[in-house]
Amino acid sequence: MSRNKKTTNWVKSHAKDVYVKKSKRDLYRSRAAYKLHEINEKFNILGKVKSVADLGCAPGSWLQVLKEHENINFLIGIDLLEVEPIKDIVIAKCDIRDKEQVHKLFEKYNSSLDLVISDIAPNITGISDVDQSNFIEIANDILSFCRLKLKPRGTLIMKYFLGINFEDAMQMLNNNFSKINVFKPSASKKHSNEVYLICIEFKA
Repeated sequence: MSRNKKTTNWVKSHAKDVYVKKSKRDLYRSRAAYKLHEINEKFNILGKVKSVADLGCAPGSWLQVLKEHENINFLIGIDLLEVEPIKDIVIAKCDIRDKEQVHKLFEKYNSSLDLVISDIAPNITGISDVDQSNFIEIANDILSFCRLKLKPRGTLIMKYFLGINFEDAMQMLNNNFSKINVFKPSASKKHSNEVYLICIEFKA
């Protein structure tokens, strides 16, 4: 199948996607909003936290969901990409791998975090070993950020893809959190290996 044919098929499939239609109706920036809604319905996390960072926040749909929770009084979105502003939300262009950048950013707000969320994924190559290696690297970067800013007993929600290195990632996270739940929202595409790891009680 040619690249143009694949692109055309993706566009048609995307246009028919029920969650894409819902996101336009509900004025969310992407269908990913419903993944976070499902995670919260299952694990009841967002109503219990006051300070949250969304890593890799572009285009901003998770920030929109978080903004709906009035108990959250500090909310920051972080990304390497430019993100369209959202009223009353701090959005920062920052590389979470750079500890100095992270320290400088949070000096302004003097806030540690109850919750870190991440929908970051590497650029998928289709080569399983490469993709899994890239995901492990991202997981390490997110965990390093948690060591800097996540409170003891805090929570991490992050995307991961099932694959050959999944158990290694689980072991790494189990060493740093008391409990890990693996969850695939119905808003995730059926053919995707995407899951979300709900990491409870950070061992700071």
